[in-house]
Amino acid sequence: MLGSWLDNIYGAWFLPERTFRALREQPVLWQAFGVVGLLNVLDAIRRSGVSLPSMVLAVLMGSLGWVGLAALLQLLAFCLGRAVPSFSALLCLTGFAGLPWLLLGPAQSLGGVLGSLLGLSALLWFVVWQVRAVAVALDLEWWRLLGLIPLAFLGGILALSWLTSSVVALASLG
Repeated sequence: MLGSWLDNIYGAWFLPERTFRALREQPVLWQAFGVVGLLNVLDAIRRSGVSLPSMVLAVLMGSLGWVGLAALLQLLAFCLGRAVPSFSALLCLTGFAGLPWLLLGPAQSLGGVLGSLLGLSALLWFVVWQVRAVAVALDLEWWRLLGLIPLAFLGGILALSWLTSSVVALASLG
């Protein structure tokens, strides 16, 4: 069991395409939850020290974000007419694709320009791995999926603009 988990961690780091495809076919959800939990515990320790409440809260919030991302991606696939992957496959792939986040803490501990550059590299690696994992889950080319990132931000700005305009219009009616 532990050997399989370590093999999948190694594969996600060094053989992501092959590992992501294998995890899509046979998702191991408890292993992905272990990765997500570990990432969130380590991040909580990095930010606020060893505090059980902060670690529990970090795992809960990280898990909610992880499940929310997978649900959003599954709904997006459905809305765009793509074959909807299994929810457990999306969870598993995005969980293992989060591994580059482990490099953020050591990069930030260096401080200075080098630490900032390494931290930015870790974040970029994280985004690339997430895109690759979701591309495998949705059976898309990664470069097509990459376009969703700026579209999501632009869509969020547009939605806030429409909401603000609607609230102002409603307020002016009264």
